[in-house]
Amino acid sequence: MNIYRSLIMGAFVLLILSACDSSTTSGTDDPEATAISVRIAEVDSGGALQTWVFAEGTARAVKREFLSFESAGRIAYVDPDLKEGDSISQGQVIAYQQQDRPQADVANARASIVDAQGQKAIAQATVEEAAANLDVAQNTFRRFQTLIEQKSASQQELEDARAKLEQARASKVRAERQLAAATSQIEAAKAQANRARVIADESRIVSPIGGVLARLNVEQGFYFSPQQIQSNSEAGALNTVPVVIIDPSAFEVTVKLPSYAHRQVTVGSPVLFQPGVGQGGVGRLNSQSTEAPSRVPERFNIRGEVYAISPSVDPQTRSFSVKLRTTQGADRLQDGEFLTAWIAGPNAEDALLIPLGVTRFDNDQPFVFRADPEANEVSRVNVTLGLQGREHQQVLQGLNKGDRIVTEGRARLSDGDTVRIIGGTDKGVNSQ
Repeated sequence: MNIYRSLIMGAFVLLILSACDSSTTSGTDDPEATAISVRIAEVDSGGALQTWVFAEGTARAVKREFLSFESAGRIAYVDPDLKEGDSISQGQVIAYQQQDRPQADVANARASIVDAQGQKAIAQATVEEAAANLDVAQNTFRRFQTLIEQKSASQQELEDARAKLEQARASKVRAERQLAAATSQIEAAKAQANRARVIADESRIVSPIGGVLARLNVEQGFYFSPQQIQSNSEAGALNTVPVVIIDPSAFEVTVKLPSYAHRQVTVGSPVLFQPGVGQGGVGRLNSQSTEAPSRVPERFNIRGEVYAISPSVDPQTRSFSVKLRTTQGADRLQDGEFLTAWIAGPNAEDALLIPLGVTRFDNDQPFVFRADPEANEVSRVNVTLGLQGREHQQVLQGLNKGDRIVTEGRARLSDGDTVRIIGGTDKGVNSQ
């Protein structure tokens, strides 16, 4: 039994010694066998980096007129040669309501003006006559005053002359009042005529601008009432306002941008437009989508600029409004079309660039792994980042031109790790 136990203990000791020997042997293997495979790229300088602010909005003609009748009435005329999409010239009559009553009101108002002008002429003549009578009465009174002093007239004759003088003065005052009343009557008649002309004009739809007939929602013979117009929404207005005219030579797009992008855009900044639904986001700064424009965005044939920037941020949405206007390619757009817009943001010239996405973060501190191809080692380097472009990131501090950084395989790396560099060294792109 003791012999059996001794044999078991001996076998156990041999097993432990064998394991220790195996562990010691593996620890002395070549470090190249445990190196992490990585790819590297060279840090480039002298690059130009342009950032873009992404937004979406609806194109609206800068000049658009919603035209309607101001009062209810039957539509007596609609230009039979007009249809939606036709060109419209300024001052062109498109439709009008029955004109009998408006024209009669205008005629009556004009007649009132003529009558008031006649009354004024009579009042003016009366004033002139009263003024002449007053001069005679004044001269007569002064003559009797002299005769009294010479004792050549009686006191009664002087008093009669005084009475006639007062009557002449009163007559002139009355005549002047009548003239003022007649003048006021003319002004009232003119105001009435103006109102009648306005009402007559409001019963006619005349284009105030040259452009294109966008909507024609009336027909000859139908009865129109202003209550039919749905003004609570643009869609409702477009379908109920009698006539809509647009000038398609320039379009405006109002977009909402997040508050943090307020300093990223300026009035006059270039804008690139692309028709159609965008990427589902509003105001995403420095988008990484492949749809983002390049530095020379030749494929964007619709262009514009930032026209106005609201200084006020909506407290609920934390966004602000920016108005964009087209400067090129407006003929490719339709009123109401949905657009993707790229607004040129800050840019950097002669920038130090690294490929986008090669940085890692530790407590919000970005860092990269700098590779030493001769020693096959990497070292962790903290960096300060600048502008972010479509494919590259600007580095402000931490790296120099010619440094080689890890672009693939960095997830498993730690400072000082041994690496195996596969492939060559990618060269940086010095513009985008």
